[in-house]
Amino acid sequence: MVNRDPSVPSQPPFDRLQPTKLRVNGARMHVSYTRPDAGQLSFRLYDRPLHPELFDRFAGATLRSADCVARIWVCDGGHTVQVTVGSQTLTEILGPSDQELPTLGRCLGYHLRGHRDISQTQRGGLSFQASTQVEQVAADVFVELHAELRRVMSSASVAHEFPGGHRFAPSPLSLIRGDFRPGSLLLHAFHTFPDDCTILRTQSLFEW
Repeated sequence: MVNRDPSVPSQPPFDRLQPTKLRVNGARMHVSYTRPDAGQLSFRLYDRPLHPELFDRFAGATLRSADCVARIWVCDGGHTVQVTVGSQTLTEILGPSDQELPTLGRCLGYHLRGHRDISQTQRGGLSFQASTQVEQVAADVFVELHAELRRVMSSASVAHEFPGGHRFAPSPLSLIRGDFRPGSLLLHAFHTFPDDCTILRTQSLFEW
């Protein structure tokens, strides 16, 4: 089950999809927008929830299963995911490295570069694995990949198309899809950075 996040102001409603809902072109549409450079982003994980007001949220959704609630937001340069199972919460943050965030509850953090795999297990049994990849490609390859991602935005749990730098350049995209399995949630996220033909991919697995 996916519900639109009421804390993110909306213009058009989420479309009804099976089994997810989509949010595109919503929330805080800025008059002008410059996406942070892909080389200036970091990945951080917390063992507690963080207040949503710490982030500039452009779109959001809530995914629910019988024993898990996952709140997902497209944010400046990346995303924030908060997964709660019982009394345990893990919060995944992908965003600007210079963003000031609390140190309390931070399990790990690193500057995004190339490919990296990580894992974390909580005492209560909630475990986390993730793979992150930053890839810069040739301009023609980027255009093809960007177009493909744009075509599949309707199957995402949450997606957002940012204003482009100019009308001839592709607009930055962010899309995240979540899939529940018994005892787990798998998230795939894609963020595009047209200025330097870079695509950021993450895959996150939460298990309990």
